[in-house]
Formats: sequence, structure tokens, C-alpha cells
Amino acid sequence: MAKPPAADSNPIRLVLIEDHADFRESVSMVLEKRGGYQCVGAFSTMEDALEALRSGLVAELVLSDLGLPGMSGIDGIREIRGILPEARVLVLTAFTDKAKVFSALEAGAHGYLVKAGSAVRLLETLEEVLAGGTPLDPKIAGMILQTFRRLSPIPEAETLSARECEVLQLSAKGLARKEIADQLGLSEHSVTEYIKRSFDKLHVRSLPAAVSEAIRRGLLDLS
Repeated sequence: MAKPPAADSNPIRLVLIEDHADFRESVSMVLEKRGGYQCVGAFSTMEDALEALRSGLVAELVLSDLGLPGMSGIDGIREIRGILPEARVLVLTAFTDKAKVFSALEAGAHGYLVKAGSAVRLLETLEEVLAGGTPLDPKIAGMILQTFRRLSPIPEAETLSARECEVLQLSAKGLARKEIADQLGLSEHSVTEYIKRSFDKLHVRSLPAAVSEAIRRGLLDLS
């Protein structure tokens, strides 16, 4: 798994799929200014991006819009995950409606960020994705919680520890691992371990899935 880039490390290869040229350029400028990233491909359609990936273009990180001409970002994410199973895929879009959010996460997206966010938020999100996290825009995280808190809890034999629940709940609210560590007085490594244990107990592989499963089992108190 790729790690967040440092000034003295090899750059993280990134593919950007966005049909608005101005936004593509602004994202490229932000990444160039930050350093540590190399945009190896910028495409206006998913079809063009997939053709390049199938032809051998390699990247550790893919940023994709959802509302693209031709093939949608959601259908494209499924294809990308098949071609580059080790790459991390981040949705960067203006869409915040529930159906698209859940469809993108179900398709295999590792994170979901709304375009209206700041450049700083984008960079923080990229680094969290590369570190193995599944960051969600605060608006999206709140919507997911509101959806699942209405479901009736289903008791299960296996439960989470109080600390694991605490870490999951803060993660679901959109806090990065460093923020969770600071709030709970833990190291980032400990936060990562608690999340991994939660994944194992809940038999899931992503943060959104862990949160929804914990709520389904009645293990999280979201009141």
C-alpha cells in the first residue's frame, strides 16, 4: 500500500478523471504546489482513462468525478478496481445525493470528497486515503449516519470494545486518524489497530462498511 508522499520520496503516481478543464488544472496546481505527487494522466472521460490503464498506465491513486460524459464514474470505479486492485480510488465530485454516495462506495471507492472543500482538505484526504483510511466528507458521513441510525439494530454474538466503538464513531463523523488520536490521547498507530480489529470483528474491509455493520448490530450509540 502506498504511503503519504514526503518531500524526499518518490512521487505518488496519480490519475485524474474530470470533465471540467478548469477544475482539472486547479487540482493539478494544488498537487504540484504540495509536491510528492505526479499526475501521470488527466482525462475528461472514463473511457479514455480506462483505455490508458488497460494499455499499461500505472498509478497508486485515482481521483474521479461521478458525473462524466459517457460512462459514469460509478461504473468506471468498478473497472478501475479490476485493472488496478492495489490503487486507492477517491471520488471528488459535486454530487451529495444518497443514491450516488452509496453506489460509489459499493463500487469500491476508498473515500468520498465534495468539490466545495478547500485545497487543504483535499490534501489531507489524499494522505489519509494513501495511509489506508476511508475518509468521507463531513456532509457525507453525517448523511450515512442519519440513514443507518433509523434501522433497527440486529444483535450479534461478537461485539466491539468500548474503545473500538469510540474510534469507529469518531471516524464516521469525518475525523482523520490524527484528530482521533489527539482527541482520545492515543497514538495514530493505536487508532489504526483499533480500526483493523473492528474490521476483523465485523468481517468488513472498509470504514463505511464497518460503520454500517456496527450500527446494524446495535454496537454504536449514535444518539
